[in-house]
Amino acid sequence: MKKLHRAALVSSTLATCFVASAQAGPMVWASMGEDSYRLLRRAGAEVEQVEPFSVAIRAPQADGRVGTRNETVYLMQVDEDALPQLSRDVHEQLKNCAGFMVHTSRADGRKAVAGFRDAAQRGVAPLINYVIDNDAEVTPLLAQVQESNIRSTIVHLSTDYKNRYYTTSGGTSASDQLAASWKALAGSRTDVTVKQFTHPSWPQKSVILEIKGTTNPGKIVVVGGHLDSILLSGTNENSIAPGADDDASGVASLQEAMRVLLSSGYKPKRTLQFMAYAAEEVGLRGSQGIATDYKNKSKKVVGVLQLDMTNYQGASSDITMITDYTNAAQNKFVKDLAAHYLPTLNVNEDRCGYACSDHASWTNKGYVASFPFEAPLANDNKNIHTSNDTIAKSGNNANHALKFAKLALAYLVELGSDGK
Repeated sequence: MKKLHRAALVSSTLATCFVASAQAGPMVWASMGEDSYRLLRRAGAEVEQVEPFSVAIRAPQADGRVGTRNETVYLMQVDEDALPQLSRDVHEQLKNCAGFMVHTSRADGRKAVAGFRDAAQRGVAPLINYVIDNDAEVTPLLAQVQESNIRSTIVHLSTDYKNRYYTTSGGTSASDQLAASWKALAGSRTDVTVKQFTHPSWPQKSVILEIKGTTNPGKIVVVGGHLDSILLSGTNENSIAPGADDDASGVASLQEAMRVLLSSGYKPKRTLQFMAYAAEEVGLRGSQGIATDYKNKSKKVVGVLQLDMTNYQGASSDITMITDYTNAAQNKFVKDLAAHYLPTLNVNEDRCGYACSDHASWTNKGYVASFPFEAPLANDNKNIHTSNDTIAKSGNNANHALKFAKLALAYLVELGSDGK
């Protein structure tokens, strides 16, 4: 394996960039891109033991081709209470989302940053057939996707709980009730299982529904979105954080694709898994836990699709493919799926920076991941992470999220029907 080139290590004395405040929270290990790090410094957060790394990532070039560029990623200990402010600053000033990953230790952080070192070599997904050849199965299923079902799920998730934060009773209840709902959708199918993935450091669990493959169950196709919601001003038991777009919409989109596949009796050759991740808003912690577990168990995930915010159409484009920290070959496949099955949609590209959503957790572990987003980042929903992130901001309908449900359905069947 190639070694990650690390820039000169900042001494512990110089790395203590800020004086601790009297109200400082616990220090946690986190990694973030250079732009996010600058915002953190500007905000005066307490940081210690900073280590900069030079990481090569795949990114579009000026001539339109996909090449590589170097990005500086910083690993450090930081006051955990400063992270919500950082997330808000990233959203408001950089027009990006999240922007950091939280780690259990320095060693875990170094390992995570090192996981991106091969990003430039992951442009080709070996042994994956990206030929679109399942029209007879996909087309009739697309007609069964219903906007009303997606809308109902968004409304439920954004109004039946004060918030879905990863440490609150609302966040815990949302996970438990989602698992129960998915079990009800599965009905009596013996090839379908629903489980909650327990994370040892917080109460909210991730939820996973699996449809076992018939001929090649060891190959897994994943579609995911995050269940938690947050207020960047601070989230507690009584905080109102609806999270209708971020990310009830993504969970609702993938759930509708799930519903159609289950009700139709579709039997995939590869195993399909639907995931609602816990604790995305606080450093991609839930998806990191799952991706790490899968990597440690050598599970063969052939593709991951991330749905994080699908219902706010902030621009004339319909789908924006995120190009950094994703897989170029699969990105092209997803764009081809849209062109083939949803030809009226306009698809463009953008970057969202380091660790902007759960796809980064899978990319970090060497898996193939893509992230179709609701709008160019400069035109995304400015109400997220506030009490105003309601379905009313999307016109009280789920018309935009409907497109992503159909795209996810096409993705699942095209990859799930391949027996190799």
